Amino acid sequence: MIDFRHLRDTYTLYLRNILAKDEMSATDYDRFMALAYAVRSEFVSHWISTQREHIGSRRVYVLSMEYTLGKSLYNNMVNLGIEEAFTEAVNSLGISFRGLFEKDDDFDLGNSGKARSAACILESIATLGLPSMGYGMRYDFGQFRQEIKNGSQVEFPNDWLHKGHPWEIVRPEYACVVKFSGDIARVDNGKPLGPYEWKNAEEVYAVPYDVPIVGYRNDAVNTLRLWSARASEEFLPDYQNHNDYVRACEEKSQSGRITKVLFPDEDVRRAHDLRIRQQYFFVSAVIQDIIRRHKHNCGSIEGLDAKVAIHLNGSRCALAIPEMMRLLVDHEGIEWKRAWGMTQSIFSYSSSAVHREHIETWPVYKIGQLLPRVMQVIFDINAEHLDYLRSHSGHDVDLMRNISLIEEGEVKRIRFADMAVLGSSSVSGISAQHTEIITKHVFPIYYRQYPEKFNCKTSGVSHRRWLHCANRPLSALITRAIGDGWVRRSEELSKLEHYAKSAETLKAFANVKSRAKSELCASLREMFGVAFDATMLFDVHSRPIHMSKRQTLHILYILHNYLKIKSGEKSMCRRAHIFAGKASPSDFLAKQIIHLVNIVSDIVNGDPEAREYMRVAFIPNFGVGWAERLVTAADLSEQISTAPFEPCGTFNMKFAFNGVLTVASRGGSNIELIKRIGEENIFAFGKTAEELLSMNGGYNPAKILAESESLRAIFALLDSHLSKIPDGHTVYPLLSSLRDADRNFVLLDFADYINKQEAVDALFKNKGAWDSKCLLNISRMGWFSTDRLVRDFAASVWKII
Repeated sequence: MIDFRHLRDTYTLYLRNILAKDEMSATDYDRFMALAYAVRSEFVSHWISTQREHIGSRRVYVLSMEYTLGKSLYNNMVNLGIEEAFTEAVNSLGISFRGLFEKDDDFDLGNSGKARSAACILESIATLGLPSMGYGMRYDFGQFRQEIKNGSQVEFPNDWLHKGHPWEIVRPEYACVVKFSGDIARVDNGKPLGPYEWKNAEEVYAVPYDVPIVGYRNDAVNTLRLWSARASEEFLPDYQNHNDYVRACEEKSQSGRITKVLFPDEDVRRAHDLRIRQQYFFVSAVIQDIIRRHKHNCGSIEGLDAKVAIHLNGSRCALAIPEMMRLLVDHEGIEWKRAWGMTQSIFSYSSSAVHREHIETWPVYKIGQLLPRVMQVIFDINAEHLDYLRSHSGHDVDLMRNISLIEEGEVKRIRFADMAVLGSSSVSGISAQHTEIITKHVFPIYYRQYPEKFNCKTSGVSHRRWLHCANRPLSALITRAIGDGWVRRSEELSKLEHYAKSAETLKAFANVKSRAKSELCASLREMFGVAFDATMLFDVHSRPIHMSKRQTLHILYILHNYLKIKSGEKSMCRRAHIFAGKASPSDFLAKQIIHLVNIVSDIVNGDPEAREYMRVAFIPNFGVGWAERLVTAADLSEQISTAPFEPCGTFNMKFAFNGVLTVASRGGSNIELIKRIGEENIFAFGKTAEELLSMNGGYNPAKILAESESLRAIFALLDSHLSKIPDGHTVYPLLSSLRDADRNFVLLDFADYINKQEAVDALFKNKGAWDSKCLLNISRMGWFSTDRLVRDFAASVWKII
């Protein structure tokens, strides 16, 4: 047991010796930094020893362009088991512990669920004590900061590093050079597949920063290595032509822009020089670092495929495959065929694609300009592969065209997801339904040729982060009931099922939920002036804002109830509808959804009769910090994405781990959630993915609209209201997309969704039955921990256990 006096002295030492402050001059942020440094000092020795212990072991390297770790201070303290001692130490100094935590900014270097899943995977790997290392990008500006002005989203840069980051340690001794442009020359004319020399290239330094990933109370600390771009010390080749020193310095400074900004989610088929540079910079630095580490530990390149497994989290990392080939052939002198065998055995790939036409492709000419040697390697990989297929399958023109890495057309393009499939030994879908989609619709031709590569690895979440750490009162309740073994072994949550009918446990759960809702109400009132009643049903829809996430369906339901109230029907339970999420800056329909939510909020909250029964709010700048508040306070979670267009989804799991009931469409991981929790404990609605895909363009939303009196009344209300407000016309394209095309089947699923929401109302009025189902949800969620996912990967794909 750590003495709080030792921790207090450590805190004071860092405040004075590192930040050069005392309590008189220190700001709250200084105190946060000193506390973070003090916490870091408690695990540094474990960090060093973990790396030493893993030398010689087979190790998995997880590559992801994005990570969302959230706030690290409290999570690290909980994992170390020192939160109580530090609380006592800080309180003894008369400092607000909660105030210090508020100074911890979200580590938000990601746009999507892949970023959150990657963070959970790293936490589970560390807690399971497995040899691993994560790699990512150290963007200067993380995901944009969102503000709402006049009801609409406005984006601002998120300079997350401007006040310093206490968890990272720069490792300049491991910096490496990444090349762009230039010329290539064959080293040996008798070897057309290489090696080649890459000359006259623009060079950029990749500098690594290490961030600790602390395992749960097991003395294991793994590393997440983030790469930052810096200009090389030599001027570009044309300096001798102009001899303009200032111009040369300005041109060199452009190299550092590679890691300046995290690209928002947008059309991946838009080729952008900076986007291409960013992705290649990342994978080149990573593969060079992995090879360097292996040679340092083992003495040579031999045995690389026996000691190294590399996992690609999405096709944006696919350039790692030709880059590995380039380095093995050009730098390590390995013959092409052997290098390709090593590469395929090293790599595994998780796909999240749901549309063949939406997978990332880049023009051949752009890659040829920026990455001439890499482009040649891709051509050679493709040619060798097609030759192999011809020798085994004959000259099938359609097969060759469809399976080629090069998409023919007016502008030839490289199919990067296909390259990830071809170059990997394992290709995983991230839910059972998604695995079926990628084998039938995204990569069907590869599945027919290489069925043994494909498998399902349903995503999960870290139950320690999203329950034990995010919801300490509920965690304490569960531990009192079944012991603390569930924190390490999520399957032990099943013991809680025995308490689902216990009056004492149900009362305790209701008290925990009531306090969480009251705290959320206080935060909303303090930050946004929004007044909510904690006795209402808290109906939360926190997802990225996108047409496929179907916030529009939720909005239509709100207006459906609003019209019922105005007609005198008030049988529904009282609800607080809470929306949160960000729209991609270039997705104008998504931004119109945010505007429509705020318009509806004005309609409902401004009506004295309606606001007695319902309130609507949009929480701006949603991130992990807000997510942790919402999962503890929500009663109902809206997981209503379009069934065929949701690869997995993990927010459903975060809410369910906290005893939040779910209204769920029949897509993504909702399918497995329904199966494992039980359809009687979840509000499932709508058509299945198979039913929607089988329509094949035969869906007519105008017919649904004509037959539904409720929908016609809702659209009439919107048309009337929008005509009366100054900016109402800005959401007309959104409404037209619903009425005219409805590509996400909102109108089709509306009636069934309303029926399930009425079932929600009926159950919530019986609080004992509601809370019992909440406990059943928690007890059946153990399978959805990333511990299960990591064990599966580690045993069957990475081969590290």
